[in-house]
Amino acid sequence: MTAKTLSPTLPETPFDSSEPAGSQAAVLEFEEGLGALFGDLAELFGNPRSYGLIYGTLFASREPLSMEAIAERLGVGIGSVSMGLRRLEEFGAIERERGTGRGTALFFAKLEMRLLVGGFLRERVLPRIAATGTQVEALTSLVPSLPPEERKVSKQRLERLSRWHSRAKSILPFIEKLLGGG
Repeated sequence: MTAKTLSPTLPETPFDSSEPAGSQAAVLEFEEGLGALFGDLAELFGNPRSYGLIYGTLFASREPLSMEAIAERLGVGIGSVSMGLRRLEEFGAIERERGTGRGTALFFAKLEMRLLVGGFLRERVLPRIAATGTQVEALTSLVPSLPPEERKVSKQRLERLSRWHSRAKSILPFIEKLLGGG
């Protein structure tokens, strides 16, 4: 994604001309602000910023949007939007409106933040916590081969890390359940 796509751009659809220009600017600022907020949230959990921008665009929209309309608003390629929509559907954060008779799918955001955050948590955080356990085990197996003067300190550090890992593993399922992931 280019720098241009780090915040949503102006929508192609014209505003109602009866609206004051200040109102139109406020709507655009609101949409851009939501896009930035959700983009930051996506990055916080190690997901592509585009997932958050797509969700923010749908969250701000009063009407379901097509893949093409989302791509236009964000100034990104249709492939990037397609992949983001697919992942957001898997997270349960958006839905596809079927049977519109228009021949194109329309998407809308589910307004429950726990679905989006829960999806991000399951996608990135939980697998990384599991990988950390494997890494700690591998490092623990190296301790006996360390020079004697390094063993004691290394073992203590790994024990601390192991305790942290155990706590993280015990807390994350509760967070996931709270967010509706289990």
